[in-house]
Amino acid sequence: MAPKDMESLLPQLLSFPPHPPPPIPLSDAAYDKEIRILRKSLNDTPASSLTGGVPNGGDLLDILDPSINTLPYLYVLLAHINAGKQKASIIGGPLWFKALDFFERFDPVQVRYVGAEFRRLVVYIRDAACSGNKRTAAIRPIRSAILRLDPSGSCFTSTHLLFARLCLEASCFRAAKPVLDRDIYEFPASSKTQSTGQLPCSQHDTSAGFITDQAELSAVITYRDPLLYFLYGAMIYMAIKEWHRAIHFLEAVLTAPSKSHASRIQVEAYKKWVLINLIAHGQVPGSLPRTTSPQVAKQLRTLGKPYEALGDIFKDGQSKEADVRRLNAEVHVGKEKWSEDHNMSLVLQVLDAYQQYTIIKLESTYAALPLPLVTQRTSPNSRNHAETAQYIAMMISSGQLNATLEQKTQDPHSWVLRFASSSGTGPYARSEKESYEELVSQAATTAKLAEHVRETDRKLSLSKEYINWIKQSKKDKESSANGGEDPLMMPGQFEDEDIMGDG
Repeated sequence: MAPKDMESLLPQLLSFPPHPPPPIPLSDAAYDKEIRILRKSLNDTPASSLTGGVPNGGDLLDILDPSINTLPYLYVLLAHINAGKQKASIIGGPLWFKALDFFERFDPVQVRYVGAEFRRLVVYIRDAACSGNKRTAAIRPIRSAILRLDPSGSCFTSTHLLFARLCLEASCFRAAKPVLDRDIYEFPASSKTQSTGQLPCSQHDTSAGFITDQAELSAVITYRDPLLYFLYGAMIYMAIKEWHRAIHFLEAVLTAPSKSHASRIQVEAYKKWVLINLIAHGQVPGSLPRTTSPQVAKQLRTLGKPYEALGDIFKDGQSKEADVRRLNAEVHVGKEKWSEDHNMSLVLQVLDAYQQYTIIKLESTYAALPLPLVTQRTSPNSRNHAETAQYIAMMISSGQLNATLEQKTQDPHSWVLRFASSSGTGPYARSEKESYEELVSQAATTAKLAEHVRETDRKLSLSKEYINWIKQSKKDKESSANGGEDPLMMPGQFEDEDIMGDG
């Protein structure tokens, strides 16, 4: 591009937003009008113009500031990437670092107007990292992309799924927590049902107000996408042993609306759900979460029989005071099945949990117990008292067991496991203040959830689909009572998938 042409283009690219900011900020309507004009101008500008040089050398990326000139910077960066695709895919190149800088500094309000382009840069980062076999390099920028756009992280997007899968493949489990720890409450809204009249740049009650299908900040969400996200998230939590959070994610999969049959993803989630409940609670709940479709629940129990059998032996062994050998035999018999399902690691942790919960169960019956008796009741090797003592010491040090192991001599046969008489005594005694702080924390979490539920109910009651569904439900009340579609599903929701599909 000749200097004269660039001289006419550059002022246009720097025209919005006004900098320095005016004393009186632009109204939402004025902001919306100006940014749409700029977007149209960028769409009409040839890529060759965007990648051209500037007077005195360099290019536009050296002049534009991604924190201020977010739109033109993004368009210019994408034009450079497309112009040199082979070089652009190299991690550590100039464009790679420009992209990293963009994700750390972009203006989240401006990005609401260029969702498709924003996602293209996310995919570029992911593909470049994967092609260079350095997936970990893409985790931080994509995490920033999600949380700068929506600090609450409460609206599910296709980038959430891309990020969870990337973290799982890279074994960067803790790096995923800033996103996974933020609960999902909403999905991208359909622009047809948005009745608020608010502009993308307006202040919204929730992020679903600007993350809509029209904004293209997410690809089209399929039925499988949130299920895979919660399954991947659960697997990440399993890797870092945050069992309760993993159960929460798996139950999001199990309770997904379905008309008649369980998906393959739900079957996979159910098998892990059984094992993790044994690890986290020492038992499998008597029933699935109550919002699980009855037809789905029935199929899951049928297809998860080997896992349920393992859970039954786990429970029976505790109540009958010790047949750890039977549990070991069941694990050995099903070894091929556990490995085929990629659950062998969890099954081995179930064996460890059996010993843990059997020891804890002794507390409800005994105030103290000689170590040889503990070994006999909990260990597959009834003579290895030293190993049992080591395991008990680990439980005490990790806070799993409020007890002491008395060792008056060097002989383990004389050692005694003495349980604390109450939660207020022993090495892990809890004060009233600690109990109160825990209750306050739980109350705050419940209040936050209730707030999201109220907002969701309000939006749902205003949607045309819900009103039409209510009218149709009244007409079909008699038909539904005789066995119709799942009453939790409204027409137009995600289509479910057959278990024999590609899930």
